[in-house]
Amino acid sequence: MSYVVTPFEVNSKVLGEPVKVRFVHLLAGIATRHSDTVDCIFLVDGRKVTVAIWCATLAELQEREKKYLRDQQLAEVAALFLRRTLAQGYDPTQAELPLGGEQLCELAREMGYL
Repeated sequence: MSYVVTPFEVNSKVLGEPVKVRFVHLLAGIATRHSDTVDCIFLVDGRKVTVAIWCATLAELQEREKKYLRDQQLAEVAALFLRRTLAQGYDPTQAELPLGGEQLCELAREMGYL
């Protein structure tokens, strides 16, 4: 399955220059890393960065809000999260960014998915 997340550039406070970000794919971290996450993989100036979305938060959303975020929506929320995190000073040499709880809900609401 193919998901469309437009490549983007963002100014990185840590690197002091713009970095290019490209979405690679989305997969279940349960199978690959034995974690309870859905992983959105990006390349940040060629370095792999994983935005790990907690499955527990997704299940809670389903129960509480009666909403289910589709894979395309998860990829878009992860891209927004990564963009903001890079702009705020995240060091892209770290491999994983966890995303869950109220932070995921806020981003999904902002994007009109909840």
